[in-house]
Amino acid sequence: MNKEKIYNRRIKEIIGNERVLSILLIGASARTEKVDFNSLRDIDLFVITDENYGFEREVIDIEGMLFDISYMSLDSFKKGIDDKIPFLINSLQSYRLIYNIDINLEKLLNKLKSIYKEGPISLEAEEINYIRFKLYQDYGDILSRKEDMLNTIFLMNKLFYDILISYFKLNGYWIPKDKKLLNRIQNIDDILYNLGTDFIKEEDLELKLRELYNLLDYTLKPHGGVIKFWKRGKFPLF
Repeated sequence: MNKEKIYNRRIKEIIGNERVLSILLIGASARTEKVDFNSLRDIDLFVITDENYGFEREVIDIEGMLFDISYMSLDSFKKGIDDKIPFLINSLQSYRLIYNIDINLEKLLNKLKSIYKEGPISLEAEEINYIRFKLYQDYGDILSRKEDMLNTIFLMNKLFYDILISYFKLNGYWIPKDKKLLNRIQNIDDILYNLGTDFIKEEDLELKLRELYNLLDYTLKPHGGVIKFWKRGKFPLF
């Protein structure tokens, strides 16, 4: 199987099937100087078209080669940048231009990179307080259900994930894809990464609960710590 030939054929098919303005190779393959098709598990493409739709995705297997292709009309692409959609901001930080007839593409991509450098919109005080309250409430719920071990472990793992996502939100970082979450944390916060690996590796339930609280405490302390009670007032419905 010649993966490069399969790849080139699929690019030609995409260009021939609709009004394509640009095709970008994204993902791991875009971050290397030369694409080694034989070592790739899949190919990620981002296609910008002169069509009339929002966002579409196609995941297909062609002769044993997996393609994950995102399609977006130019108008939707521009709006997505203006709206600072995290998927766009994160996905297009690394790319390799495969095909382009849009003279304004470089300007749009530079705008996207500038938005990434600026970081996401800062949380309001109300949103921060909600996170401080909700995470602690979820931890308390876990403590009250310890007799149901399977459900407890499930809820602990869910809260672990929510704590990591909250760390990014509270500290003004773009949230990466799930598969890159731990690697990103390792790069920006050694303490949180070590606390996280301690939680993952721990098998004793009581010790695992303690590790989970350490994560919670470390994440929330710089922002005022946990909130155990909520005085009557506005409460976000999300």
